[in-house]
Amino acid sequence: MRRLAAPTLLALALAACGAGTGGSDDDDTATDAAATDVAIIDAQVIDAQIIDAQVIDAQVIDAAVGPITGGPCSSGAPGATAYRIRWANGGGTAYVVYEVHAMPDTSRFRAGAYGYTIPFTPQYVDTALAQGGLLLDSSSFVDIQLSTVGISSIGRAHLAIYGRSYNTTASGSFHWQTFEGTGAAPNNVVANSAPYEWYAADMTTELSPGNDGVLIRIKAGPSSGSLAVNRIEICLQAT
Repeated sequence: MRRLAAPTLLALALAACGAGTGGSDDDDTATDAAATDVAIIDAQVIDAQIIDAQVIDAQVIDAAVGPITGGPCSSGAPGATAYRIRWANGGGTAYVVYEVHAMPDTSRFRAGAYGYTIPFTPQYVDTALAQGGLLLDSSSFVDIQLSTVGISSIGRAHLAIYGRSYNTTASGSFHWQTFEGTGAAPNNVVANSAPYEWYAADMTTELSPGNDGVLIRIKAGPSSGSLAVNRIEICLQAT
């Protein structure tokens, strides 16, 4: 009902000026103006809301997801969660729990901790100070096997760990190697204090799309050369 207020005031103004007293043409003009105002309001408000909410927003959300369906990364790295594992405690021995595998091709899905000497038992440490995790030091490494088949391009890739430097006097870091190359997080980026935090580093150049034989080897780095690792995550911006 309020939309009729503007045309009514217009008619009164015209009448006061001597217009609108000559017949039906002036009334028709006011009516047309009222209809035009209503049409403009409807087009600008209602139609714009429908287009923005249902079309534009939906397209942006869909485009951001791409082929990786694991949702936002726990580490806060850009992209979506492609892969995440957790280390659990089996009486002092660390074993893998697979939390997320959201790659298009899940046929290759394996992770483990290994040593440079045999026999080797992955140790679960740091339970007194924090959640605890795999001991990753100079005598051990983690291997992750996966496939990037079904991904046509990788805009950015991040490797992240959740844990701390397992050294009371020094911070630490981590580095990795694939068949495409090597990379490393900055020295001393991983704090040696609790609580645990996520630490992510860019590994875009070391991960290629359409590869059914990806192998990522992860090691502890300077300065401490020793980490307690609770989780490992891979985040991708991919199409």
